[in-house]
Amino acid sequence: MEHIRIHRRRQLSTALILLAGLVFFAAAPFLGAAEKINTSYISPAPASSAIIWVTKDARLFEKHGLDATVIYISGSIRGIQAILAGEIPIGEGGGPGLTSARLAGGDVVAIAGNVNVLPYYLVAQPSIKKPEDLRGKIGGTHIAGTTAEFALKVALKKMGMDPVKDVNLRVIGGSIDRMVALQKGIVNFTVVTEAGKAMAEKLGFPMIVDMAALEIPFPQNGIYTSTRFIRERPDIVRRYIRAYVEAIHFFKTQKEESIRIMQKYSRMSDRRPVEESWDWHARFIPEAPYAPVGGYQTILQDLASTNPKAAQANAGDFVDARFVKELEDSGFIKSLYGK
Repeated sequence: MEHIRIHRRRQLSTALILLAGLVFFAAAPFLGAAEKINTSYISPAPASSAIIWVTKDARLFEKHGLDATVIYISGSIRGIQAILAGEIPIGEGGGPGLTSARLAGGDVVAIAGNVNVLPYYLVAQPSIKKPEDLRGKIGGTHIAGTTAEFALKVALKKMGMDPVKDVNLRVIGGSIDRMVALQKGIVNFTVVTEAGKAMAEKLGFPMIVDMAALEIPFPQNGIYTSTRFIRERPDIVRRYIRAYVEAIHFFKTQKEESIRIMQKYSRMSDRRPVEESWDWHARFIPEAPYAPVGGYQTILQDLASTNPKAAQANAGDFVDARFVKELEDSGFIKSLYGK
């Protein structure tokens, strides 16, 4: 009997070893298929680029077979330029930069959008009480073609002012640089996103215009690549968007861990602006992150008066929705949220 028990144990051990081997070799092709890829984010603000950060730190790139190096490239224009130069095959950017690049013949297309309205607030020094007080004042903006620059011009136009004639716009840089310039009195007003608004209010700079409340269709931030890369490596694009969509779910449903990741990358220890930024983005980032065709139409209409190509362009050509649509049609996105 003892001999039989020993023999059975040996059989069981052998079977378990064989099963483990089969599992390993079945998984090996996928494990070995992890593709090295450089990707980029464009803003150190707490939540603007948070989905990329979450995708990296929650190891969702790895889960979907990508060995991603995440690189910070300041500003949406530079992000788009990196894609055009082939330095970054897939990365973040803003709608104005993509629009300008495509109108100039550049091979770049939007494959996802995470904030599809203008999420900006115009804030100013305390002496400025109402929109009319902005006339003749100095406004802090970002480089031409960025979303912040576009947003500031749209805000001024909404108030009936000419961005060229009625105010003096000065290029300062990113959101943090603009807030520092406002605090030092270098500029009298600027535009900020949700986290910047909380910071501005804490420092005593009132909000003059709430552009977010207007919900103007706009491709504030999204994921971009080239049509060539889609043609040559659709498998990588597909994995990337799958990981990105799963990161949106993580961001929306795991608040504390997402805030920790946001604080890590933004280097903001003050929880209040980070949490307010999370609240705003968790509400506005769509579960199915389609790039907004209507948002590109907004930009083209604004450019049409000075660029004849913009008047003739079709906003639908700026977007390739197939990868998000595949995930929606397959039920993958609904399954994440238990629907």
